[in-house]
Amino acid sequence: MKVRLPLLFIAFVLIFSACTGGVNSPTATSTSEPTPTQMAFTLATPYAQQPAAGICASFEGEMVVVTLNIDVPDPRCAKVNPDQKLTVINNTQAELGVSIGTYKNTLAPGGQFTIDKPFSEYLAAGVHQLTVTPCCGPEIWLEEK
Repeated sequence: MKVRLPLLFIAFVLIFSACTGGVNSPTATSTSEPTPTQMAFTLATPYAQQPAAGICASFEGEMVVVTLNIDVPDPRCAKVNPDQKLTVINNTQAELGVSIGTYKNTLAPGGQFTIDKPFSEYLAAGVHQLTVTPCCGPEIWLEEK
């Protein structure tokens, strides 16, 4: 019984180090920063492929402008192209929290912000919600091209 315990311990250490890469593994690094090959680029997942709103506004040009009003956003649904960008305007008298994909911002009354990246760089094709706290953001429908 005394001989088996050290053998089990050695076997466990060998198996564990093989599964985790071990200290001398070529994938082990001594820094906490990810290497370029380790960085993952993910797009926000849509919650639907078709919008709930019956009609979606389309925008010409580079910028899609959404205005947050006290009752409903304008537009309630925006049909966007992959190369377009988003500007959000707070047309209320309250501070609003706004988020979409990995972008989050707090808008002062009358304030605005622009995401200077095309939709295709942070959203997967489909319908996304521009989340507005405390209430009522539009749907953003990114079409595949």
